[in-house]
Formats: sequence, structure tokens, C-alpha cells
Amino acid sequence: MKEDNLPTDEWTVDEWEEAWTIKVGTAYVCDWCGTMVMVTKGGIGVIEPRCCGKEMRLIKGQGDGNK
Repeated sequence: MKEDNLPTDEWTVDEWEEAWTIKVGTAYVCDWCGTMVMVTKGGIGVIEPRCCGKEMRLIKGQGDGNK
């Protein structure tokens, strides 16, 4: 018997698209040397900027609450 009202852990297409969208204006900083990078052309994918052998920290981005 199938229960239609049970919550699922599956994402909707809209949730996947939002999670994988790289937005213009998103900025990152290296906590070691202070180098900063900013996204100037958005798209779909994953961005994991690295500097000084470590992952850079997100400092600003559309929709992340740090505007």
C-alpha cells in the first residue's frame, strides 16, 4: 500500500536548478592571503574556488542572505 502524504527526501527540478545555478555577483575570499574572486558570468554547475591550497570562503552571493 502506497502512502501519498508521506514526506520524501527527493528534490524537485526547481530545487536542483536553484542549487546548481552559479549567480553573477557571488564572491569568495581566501582567508589566508585575502585574494578575492567574483563570478562575472553565471551558469549551471559547481564552483569550488581554491587558493593557497584551501577552499575559499563565500562572502557574497545572490540568495545566500549575505547581501
